Amino acid sequence: MDEHGDRIHIYPRQLFGRWLKRRTVVNLVLMAVYFGLPWLTVGGNQAVLFDIPRRKMALFGLVLWPQDTVLLWLFLFTALVGIFFFTALFGRVWCGWACPQTVFMEGVFRHIERWIEGRPAARRKRDAGPWTLDKAWRKGLKHAVFLLIAAHVANTFLCYFAGTDRVLDMTTSSPSQAPAWFGFMAGITAVFYFDFAWFREQLCTMACPYGRWQSVLIDRHSLLVGYDEKRGEGRARMGVRRAAAKAEEATGASGQTFGDCVDCSLCVQVCPTGIDIRDGLQLECVGCTACIDACDAVMTKVGKPEGLIRYASLAALDGERRRLVRPRSIIYGVVMVLAAGLFVAKLATRADIEVQVVRAQRNAVQMVGDEVLNHFRAKLVNKSDEPIKVKVDVPGERVAVPLNPWPVPAASAVTMEIFVKRPKSAFGADVERVKMLFSVDAKPVHDAEVPLLGPGMRH
Repeated sequence: MDEHGDRIHIYPRQLFGRWLKRRTVVNLVLMAVYFGLPWLTVGGNQAVLFDIPRRKMALFGLVLWPQDTVLLWLFLFTALVGIFFFTALFGRVWCGWACPQTVFMEGVFRHIERWIEGRPAARRKRDAGPWTLDKAWRKGLKHAVFLLIAAHVANTFLCYFAGTDRVLDMTTSSPSQAPAWFGFMAGITAVFYFDFAWFREQLCTMACPYGRWQSVLIDRHSLLVGYDEKRGEGRARMGVRRAAAKAEEATGASGQTFGDCVDCSLCVQVCPTGIDIRDGLQLECVGCTACIDACDAVMTKVGKPEGLIRYASLAALDGERRRLVRPRSIIYGVVMVLAAGLFVAKLATRADIEVQVVRAQRNAVQMVGDEVLNHFRAKLVNKSDEPIKVKVDVPGERVAVPLNPWPVPAASAVTMEIFVKRPKSAFGADVERVKMLFSVDAKPVHDAEVPLLGPGMRH
């Protein structure tokens, strides 16, 4: 923005180089993953699905239910600490290479804008001028294509929460059949269109908190896109250099010493957030490497070595040795490994059927004639996609259950009321413990040791 706080619209140039080629490959792979995952099935379930209405999450064959919330939180915590760890090592590699904002903005919408409206200079001149037929049809076509792509991105996004089958059904039916989902899709489409058509780099420079986080996540040894000030300063244009060389030749006196930077400003012209990388580390820099390609091309033309702008740490730019192992990276790495290990351990011990047995809070022990009834409640959790029937048995004792086996629907939790009957005369002075066995289709799934209470006991 300018000194008055008004937005300066950015028209970044595009210069082809080795880093752009690499980012293009990464963009294509990431977009293929994003658009392809909803159509991939693993173990009969969508590969990645966050089914909010059914409270079901599927991750490459692993199906999680509300009872597995601890697994979800461990997974998210591991991912969060992983971002901290890789940021400490590699700076804003996420922003420049994997963030959906960068992938879609630089990999899709910028290209469409260049194809329809032309080069940056032509777009800037057209935007500053009056409305003409040429300006109207170009703007109209561009925004129509933007809206269609935003709708496709939004529908794919919806597939991750509603499932591809449901989205296909909603697409071919009236919006009144699923107004909530249609409103969700329309809202996401509007957000994507607003972002990529107008808000753009402001998401990175103003709205996204990650740029602010980097000031505490990185240090002098984190890998960044940086300008080698020692090599580049003092900067001077080629005309100034040639004039100084002629003056030195005419007078025979030694002239001014120049750095490698020829002050061409191409690094600024290609920057998608409009910063000058030569001003040092800035939170607006997303590490997209566009300035590296621009600078390397100029250095090649003027016969200077590449790498005036390059991936390097602040320490390396100051001539120091970059250290990968340091307190920050150790702490983040250890926490990430511990969280990942705990997640794997919990996942390895996870069972599709869980049983928890507790004594009933009211009327836990009842007298019915000459018999004593011990009342228990078993919480049965079925994490599978199929309904099951759980049978309970207490060897040597009589058991009364409203239904035995007890039906448990798929992805549900129910409470099973269990009464253990024993004659009053069979109780002694000490508390006795008995085994309560649970099975599904004659296969044991859980056993619990419970105390039987009766008259005449010391307790």
